[in-house]
Amino acid sequence: MRQSLQFLFRTLALLISWALALLTHLGKGLAAPPLLLAQLLINVPLTLLHVRQPLRPRLIPLMDAELPDAAWVFLTDATEALTATGFVLCGNFRCDEWIPGATLWSRLLVQHEQGIVALIAYAEFDAGSQRPQPFAEFLTEFADGRVLDTHNRALSDPLPTPGYLARLRLTEVCDPRALYVLHRDLVASLPQAIRPIRIEQAARDPASLLTDPYTREMETLIEEGWMRAVSDQNQARFSLRGATHCVWRRAWPLASLYRHLENRYSYRLLAEQAIDAARFTGAAAMIVVDRQPFPMASDLPVTVWAGYEKIRLLARRTDPNAILEAVIVDLESDSAGLARPSQFRYAFRSNDLQYERRIRRLHRFDILLDPKAAILAMTAMHRGFLKANNPTEWLSVANPPLPLPLRLGPWLFDLDAILLIALNALRTQADTQDIQLNSALLLNDHNSPFWRVIAQTANDKSPLSITINAYTGLIKV
Repeated sequence: MRQSLQFLFRTLALLISWALALLTHLGKGLAAPPLLLAQLLINVPLTLLHVRQPLRPRLIPLMDAELPDAAWVFLTDATEALTATGFVLCGNFRCDEWIPGATLWSRLLVQHEQGIVALIAYAEFDAGSQRPQPFAEFLTEFADGRVLDTHNRALSDPLPTPGYLARLRLTEVCDPRALYVLHRDLVASLPQAIRPIRIEQAARDPASLLTDPYTREMETLIEEGWMRAVSDQNQARFSLRGATHCVWRRAWPLASLYRHLENRYSYRLLAEQAIDAARFTGAAAMIVVDRQPFPMASDLPVTVWAGYEKIRLLARRTDPNAILEAVIVDLESDSAGLARPSQFRYAFRSNDLQYERRIRRLHRFDILLDPKAAILAMTAMHRGFLKANNPTEWLSVANPPLPLPLRLGPWLFDLDAILLIALNALRTQADTQDIQLNSALLLNDHNSPFWRVIAQTANDKSPLSITINAYTGLIKV
């Protein structure tokens, strides 16, 4: 009887939840047409009367010290990520006209060899009407006049894209370097020749690298009837057709649908060129932004120290202040049943103090070494920062030091010796000879490095672990 009542109550609760969900969707469906009509009747006249776009936006050059703190952090982080790939910084700019109702703090970088212009921007909206929106945008112009634009802006384009312009919107790709890799790979997959960036233009008038493409797009929209130039002014306003299209695309509930369609179009275009954009979404530690073959396949490392010698220069080039924090080694069994490394993961972190702004920036990234595939790879950088509001708070933010670096060298018991010690100890501990080693971690505890080896038995899948002092090779209890 009791079980029957419980089943009845669960069934009733499920039916009620289904009914509420159905009523909610039905209510939205019934409310959408009149609300959509109301938005058109109200916002189209307002757009026609008040919204103006410059024919050529005015970019005001800035020094780093003039940037707001939040914008400075984002621009600096993105710049460091891109300069490691060969981008050259051209300047900082402020623009109050590019996005209506927002101030755009931006930084321009160029990659001369690949013909790529990068815009790193931080949009602050007036009176806090929206949350600030950091984004990155990459432009490449081809010899035939076509342009490829890849960005991760949250705002969708209010008007159709001109025919010469292919614009990819990838809002889920948050890391600027990952977005650059997607743009670079797509450019490399296309048959068109790239129009090189004029070095003298980048040096003499870097802002024109941003304003020229903008002006070209505005002129095309005017020619197609979406906008109209305002006489005697450096401005354009929406035509009735353009205003209706703009409001329609940004009205509820169509705005989310259009954003979804734009993302699907971008992913589909990349997939047609055998580029998987999903690999560049998610946590930074799971995104590989640089992959290169190992210089000498015959010199592949089998120990942590040997691998570190191979990746040290790459780590220093990525972040000169980075220190080694830990090493994670994935293990597999060879044909003889012996454990061997399948991947080395070297975890780095760094710390940057900006006393003038009272900001502490924290960075983390990993370098992966795959001996079997002879591949060296680097993950995207996880970035964060702490901001102090006063000198007293700054003392607590700035004083905590980073953990001591993990110092590798011949004075430590390396992987080859540690695996033998761990295997014998685990066999004794589990009272079986059938031990499978899964991974080995080299960590640092107050300048006392130690190994932690994870394993399992063939019959019992529950993990076994053992901790070994990396200096002495003795098992820690």
